[in-house]
Amino acid sequence: MLNRVEAKIMDYLFLKARGKKTVLLTPKEILHSILPKHELTAKQLEVAMKNIALDGYIDMYHSDKKGSLVYVVTLKQRGEAYQREKDERRNKKIRSIGWKLMLTVLGVAVAWILGRVISS
Repeated sequence: MLNRVEAKIMDYLFLKARGKKTVLLTPKEILHSILPKHELTAKQLEVAMKNIALDGYIDMYHSDKKGSLVYVVTLKQRGEAYQREKDERRNKKIRSIGWKLMLTVLGVAVAWILGRVISS
Protein backbone atom coordinates (compact mmCIF):
# COMPACT_ATOMS: atom_id res chain seq x y z
CA MET A 1 0.00 0.00 0.00
CA LEU A 2 1.37 3.36 -1.00
CA ASN A 3 1.53 6.28 1.40
CA ARG A 4 0.39 9.76 0.31
CA VAL A 5 3.72 10.90 -1.06
CA GLU A 6 4.28 7.65 -2.94
CA ALA A 7 0.74 7.85 -4.35
CA LYS A 8 1.40 11.39 -5.62
CA ILE A 9 4.63 10.22 -7.23
CA MET A 10 2.84 7.24 -8.76
CA ASP A 11 0.11 9.55 -10.11
CA TYR A 12 2.81 11.53 -11.90
CA LEU A 13 4.58 8.42 -13.18
CA PHE A 14 1.31 6.99 -14.46
CA LEU A 15 0.47 10.27 -16.19
CA LYS A 16 3.87 10.47 -17.88
CA ALA A 17 3.96 6.81 -18.90
CA ARG A 18 0.43 6.72 -20.30
CA GLY A 19 0.58 5.01 -23.68
CA LYS A 20 4.29 4.26 -23.34
CA LYS A 21 6.04 1.31 -21.83
CA THR A 22 9.13 3.17 -20.59
CA VAL A 23 9.70 6.82 -19.67
CA LEU A 24 12.79 8.85 -18.72
CA LEU A 25 12.34 11.26 -15.80
CA THR A 26 14.71 13.41 -13.83
CA PRO A 27 14.40 13.65 -10.04
CA LYS A 28 13.83 17.40 -10.47
CA GLU A 29 10.75 16.74 -12.64
CA ILE A 30 9.27 14.37 -10.08
CA LEU A 31 10.02 16.65 -7.14
CA HIS A 32 8.46 19.58 -8.97
CA SER A 33 5.31 17.56 -9.71
CA ILE A 34 4.52 16.98 -6.03
CA LEU A 35 5.15 20.58 -4.90
CA PRO A 36 3.91 22.58 -2.98
CA LYS A 37 2.06 20.02 -0.87
CA HIS A 38 5.02 17.70 -0.35
CA GLU A 39 8.61 18.85 -0.18
CA LEU A 40 11.14 16.05 -0.44
CA THR A 41 14.87 15.84 -0.66
CA ALA A 42 16.54 13.84 -3.41
CA LYS A 43 17.34 11.10 -0.88
CA GLN A 44 13.69 10.90 0.28
CA LEU A 45 12.60 10.72 -3.37
CA GLU A 46 15.02 7.86 -3.95
CA VAL A 47 13.55 5.95 -0.99
CA ALA A 48 9.99 6.60 -2.20
CA MET A 49 10.84 5.41 -5.72
CA LYS A 50 12.44 2.24 -4.34
CA ASN A 51 9.31 1.61 -2.22
CA ILE A 52 7.09 2.00 -5.29
CA ALA A 53 9.31 -0.47 -7.12
CA LEU A 54 9.23 -2.90 -4.18
CA ASP A 55 5.43 -2.74 -4.15
CA GLY A 56 5.47 -4.00 -7.73
CA TYR A 57 4.26 -0.91 -9.59
CA ILE A 58 7.42 -0.07 -11.54
CA ASP A 59 10.84 -1.22 -12.63
CA MET A 60 13.34 1.55 -12.08
CA TYR A 61 16.89 1.96 -13.30
CA HIS A 62 19.33 4.84 -12.99
CA SER A 63 20.97 6.37 -15.99
CA ASP A 64 23.25 9.29 -16.68
CA LYS A 65 22.28 11.99 -19.17
CA LYS A 66 24.82 14.76 -19.66
CA GLY A 67 26.12 14.29 -16.13
CA SER A 68 22.74 14.32 -14.38
CA LEU A 69 20.76 11.47 -12.88
CA VAL A 70 17.80 10.17 -14.86
CA TYR A 71 15.32 7.49 -13.81
CA VAL A 72 14.34 4.95 -16.44
CA VAL A 73 10.86 3.92 -15.31
CA THR A 74 8.87 1.03 -16.75
CA LEU A 75 5.36 0.35 -15.51
CA LYS A 76 4.75 -3.22 -14.45
CA GLN A 77 1.33 -4.85 -14.78
CA ARG A 78 0.28 -3.49 -11.40
CA GLY A 79 1.50 -0.04 -12.41
CA GLU A 80 -0.54 -0.14 -15.59
CA ALA A 81 -3.62 -0.98 -13.51
CA TYR A 82 -2.86 1.78 -10.98
CA GLN A 83 -5.74 4.06 -12.04
CA ARG A 84 -8.27 1.22 -11.81
CA GLU A 85 -6.94 0.28 -8.35
CA LYS A 86 -7.16 3.93 -7.25
CA ASP A 87 -10.76 4.19 -8.52
CA GLU A 88 -11.71 0.97 -6.71
CA ARG A 89 -10.28 2.29 -3.41
CA ARG A 90 -12.21 5.53 -3.83
CA ASN A 91 -15.47 3.69 -4.61
CA LYS A 92 -14.96 1.38 -1.64
CA LYS A 93 -14.44 4.39 0.63
CA ILE A 94 -17.59 6.08 -0.73
CA ARG A 95 -19.65 2.91 -0.20
CA SER A 96 -18.30 2.58 3.33
CA ILE A 97 -19.24 6.17 4.18
CA GLY A 98 -22.66 5.64 2.58
CA TRP A 99 -23.33 2.55 4.68
CA LYS A 100 -22.22 4.30 7.86
CA LEU A 101 -24.44 7.28 7.10
CA MET A 102 -27.40 5.04 6.33
CA LEU A 103 -26.94 3.06 9.55
CA THR A 104 -26.65 6.28 11.54
CA VAL A 105 -29.90 7.61 10.08
CA LEU A 106 -31.57 4.25 10.75
CA GLY A 107 -30.32 4.31 14.36
CA VAL A 108 -31.66 7.82 14.89
CA ALA A 109 -35.02 6.82 13.40
CA VAL A 110 -35.26 3.73 15.65
CA ALA A 111 -34.32 5.79 18.71
CA TRP A 112 -36.94 8.41 17.83
CA ILE A 113 -39.64 5.75 17.31
CA LEU A 114 -38.74 3.99 20.57
CA GLY A 115 -38.80 7.33 22.37
CA ARG A 116 -42.29 8.05 21.03
CA VAL A 117 -43.55 4.54 21.93
CA ILE A 118 -42.10 4.63 25.46
CA SER A 119 -43.34 8.15 26.25
CA SER A 120 -46.90 7.35 25.14
